[in-house]
Amino acid sequence: MSDNKAVLLVTFGTNVAEAANSFKHLENKIRKAFPGVEVRWSYTAKSIRNNLARQGYAVDSPITALSKLQDEGFTRVAVQSVHVLAGQEYYDLVNVVDNMARFHGSSGKHFQSKIGKFGFHRLTLGTPLLYNFEDYQEVAEGIRSFVPENPEHALVLVGHGSGHHAFSTYGCLNDLLRHRYPNVFLGTVEGYPSPREVKQDLSRAGIKQVTVMPLMNIAGEHAVSDLAGGQPASWKSQLQQDYEVSVNLAGLLDIEDILNIYVKHLREAYNKID
Repeated sequence: MSDNKAVLLVTFGTNVAEAANSFKHLENKIRKAFPGVEVRWSYTAKSIRNNLARQGYAVDSPITALSKLQDEGFTRVAVQSVHVLAGQEYYDLVNVVDNMARFHGSSGKHFQSKIGKFGFHRLTLGTPLLYNFEDYQEVAEGIRSFVPENPEHALVLVGHGSGHHAFSTYGCLNDLLRHRYPNVFLGTVEGYPSPREVKQDLSRAGIKQVTVMPLMNIAGEHAVSDLAGGQPASWKSQLQQDYEVSVNLAGLLDIEDILNIYVKHLREAYNKID
């Protein structure tokens, strides 16, 4: 135990074993950046936790994971949101961390507790991937190696989408990408931009060939089914009506530059626990 310090990584979770391997990329990067510090995971999706439990693989909720860390004597904990944007899942996590800190005597907006014998001495939270404008710029640069050199070959990034007002995150990133690359377009599985808007953009740009790639941390069920699936509603099927289409199922956590952004956000939170 490194001075009773720990890191808790929190994500939605996945039932796809191959996709979960991408989480290891981030974990390994963090263990290297914070040697000797306890690193644990938590999944916010109850359905996924229940399904994994039936398979004999237990993953805790954020509340349970934090309670266990406290029970085990970890007094300084940095929680890192492993979410792409600051949507409903992130703000649910904000509430969990805030309430855990207040339960143990905190009153500061940075979730820092200064109590003595019991509970957390410091509890902090790192922001998701796309939070500050600098993050948007770094993500746009981080996908550069995936951008086709041929201007008639487009890269179409597809995110989950969101019913939260943070759906505007996708529009902001899409606008930034438009100014940086003439052949990169962004859409979402649920929400805006939809396949209709992306098809209009592709047509206006004179695109002949398309590579579809998830703007998601991992290539989970959404990526496998909604992007690359054989059903008529999948992005691949819809775009194949007009273009030569390939799919790259690399998740964001398979990209080194993206991992570096998460580590940077965690570093900012971790530095506050002292």
